[in-house]
Amino acid sequence: MSLSFFFTKAGAVKTARWATVPAIAAGAVALAAGPALAAGSHARVSTTSAVVSHGQVTVNGRYQCAWRSRSEELQVSVSSADRRGRAEATREVRVNCNGSLQTWRLTFASNHRGQQFSPGAVRVDATLWSPQNRYDRASSSRTLIARWI
Repeated sequence: MSLSFFFTKAGAVKTARWATVPAIAAGAVALAAGPALAAGSHARVSTTSAVVSHGQVTVNGRYQCAWRSRSEELQVSVSSADRRGRAEATREVRVNCNGSLQTWRLTFASNHRGQQFSPGAVRVDATLWSPQNRYDRASSSRTLIARWI
């Protein structure tokens, strides 16, 4: 076996090792960009869409929590502002947990008298938390573009 073969093979192995570094880094970024998952938590929540009808906004999303918790609290706040003022609303509901990804849908009317939701940017803050463990929570904040239906 010649010395040049050894260096060629060693060089190839070293090149292959360095080539995997960007792939591993890209995988880590993809995992970090997924739905909010608190460190050590068994819960996650995200928002997916918003529509407006008759001054009310309906927001859709997904959540996942471990089956062992049976149920958790989902708190969702929405807000939007336009030239006529600011519309805001908050709701809290109990959701069932079975370990699989579930969907949620909530409809909101503004808490401010005379204000209505209108198409455009809607800020949605969703928090999934366990009444048994106040440190076990997941949150998501997104600005969605609500459209008329």
